[in-house]
Amino acid sequence: MKMTIQNLVNGIPSLGSYAGVIAEIETVLNNPSSTLADLGEVIEKDPALTARLLRLGNSSFFGFPNRLETVSEAVSLIGIQQVQDLILASSVVEVFDGISAELVNMESFWKHSLACGIATRCLAIARQTPKAEKFFVAGLLHDLGRLVLYSKAPEKAIEVFQCYQSGRLLLREAEVRVLDFDHAQIGEAMMRAWQYPPNLVHAVAYHHTPMSGGVYQLESSLVHLADYLVHAMQMGNSGERFVPPLNAKAWERVGLSADILESVMRSVDQQIDVVQETFLKTDAVVQPQAK
Repeated sequence: MKMTIQNLVNGIPSLGSYAGVIAEIETVLNNPSSTLADLGEVIEKDPALTARLLRLGNSSFFGFPNRLETVSEAVSLIGIQQVQDLILASSVVEVFDGISAELVNMESFWKHSLACGIATRCLAIARQTPKAEKFFVAGLLHDLGRLVLYSKAPEKAIEVFQCYQSGRLLLREAEVRVLDFDHAQIGEAMMRAWQYPPNLVHAVAYHHTPMSGGVYQLESSLVHLADYLVHAMQMGNSGERFVPPLNAKAWERVGLSADILESVMRSVDQQIDVVQETFLKTDAVVQPQAK
């Protein structure tokens, strides 16, 4: 039977152990009488999630002048949407835990993905894009399709790598030769199945072909540029050994001066360790202080 994108996406769980927390958050948000303290209490039911949120809130990623002591403080300053995005991003890390090291070094994969998330967010902030925080998740999940492939069809992934290593191809070109589609298309289908908003879906779907992103060309262009920078920095690896070419029109669409790139790369260097620890470290659980 011919492999299809839908075959790959079917059966991938969506939320991992955070499903209950996310459902409770939705209930709280739909209640007009709910407060930030109510939302904080829901999140605090999961100590590991609480530790991640406070660790990230007190890191250089946000750079708040005063230390956050409670989840409700974090939600107030970070924002409800950003907190939801962080929870969903954490769930993705959990869902794809256990992929064989023979296919990909997962620590290196997540380092690349997290660095791309940081860079996308920094670029969005630099051009004063509204709701710039959402771009972290767009960058983080840009190679989601590869995780789906490695998880659901490791034998096909091996074929892709064999094709890739036999010629001077980009990894996505090898994917198309073997599968007739690439990881960006798989990622798009997965994001749609998980009911992510269209701007994030398109950012993932067109991060290699950003000018095909329709009304979301900016989102896909920001992720495209961030991916290029992170590859050039050799910050982790999702399997690709070459630096993918930069789309000149995407650079024009982002509309930033080349001078800003050095500060973006500096920010990635400064933030990657704490962000990587926040999303990948699960053993040290910090209990929140009483409100």
